[in-house]
Amino acid sequence: MQNLASSDYQWGDSSPHETERAAEARQLYARKRAAEAARERCLALGQVIQTEIIPQLVLLHPRLGPEEIKPTFKTDAEQVAAFTDLALAPDDAAMIAAFSALVADGHPVERLFLDLLAPSAALLGRMWDEDLCDFIEVTTGVARLQCLVAQFRVDSATVQLDEKRRLLLMGAPGEQHTFGIRVVEQFLRRAGWVVSIGLSSSPEEIAALVASEWFGVVGLTLSNETRVDQLALAIRSVREASYNRSIGVMVGGPVFLEKPQLVRKVGADASAVDAPTAVLLAQRLLDLAADSAKMVSSNLPSGL
Repeated sequence: MQNLASSDYQWGDSSPHETERAAEARQLYARKRAAEAARERCLALGQVIQTEIIPQLVLLHPRLGPEEIKPTFKTDAEQVAAFTDLALAPDDAAMIAAFSALVADGHPVERLFLDLLAPSAALLGRMWDEDLCDFIEVTTGVARLQCLVAQFRVDSATVQLDEKRRLLLMGAPGEQHTFGIRVVEQFLRRAGWVVSIGLSSSPEEIAALVASEWFGVVGLTLSNETRVDQLALAIRSVREASYNRSIGVMVGGPVFLEKPQLVRKVGADASAVDAPTAVLLAQRLLDLAADSAKMVSSNLPSGL
């Protein structure tokens, strides 16, 4: 694949209101935050998913492949930083043009969402935390990325829908980073899920949502470990109040990538490292609930 930071797209050019120093600072920061060890862990997990988990699920659920299994979109920290600069430009024309060019070049939209837009959103958040961007810049940049997701969203109308493949997706109580939820939503819709998006809310309000209608799975994201206890309370409330007594609960976010032991602590069934994994785990949780229901039914005395 061609270098996304090349002169073909002019992604590295400073916009009129950006100084060269600011652009360099962002790229240096992106490189610093690349976290090579975390990258290696993700690659190792991705290899397991591609070589072991996906082939097994494809055999059980043909709708999940082979169309869903596509080459990974490769980016590095400098390319993500360059695209993030476009999100901070005076207008969004250059950003839309660059993204459209990648789509026209044959890169799957789902991979662009996952491997370019999501890291750009994360980088915006980190730059805000370290005062490299102000609130207005970050808000505008993330809004533009969300508009790209909406503009290039996948069409789930052609996918055969299962009435039980209903999922509630939202941030944990107090969560402010919600861009990743939109990316996961698109992958789930592509796989045939009916997805309801909720705003970050209190445990009681989340419980009220799952009590009001049937969901097969609820997905909650968390980016800050300080809200782990609130998430655990929300998950307990979901299980107690859910209209579906066998509802599956999956969690996601950098907190669980860094400390996978927290998955059990908050009471979730599984954790997704990325959007494709979320699709596979959601299906697995739904299947496990169905298998459990069949087992219970088969053990009941005849006539009941």
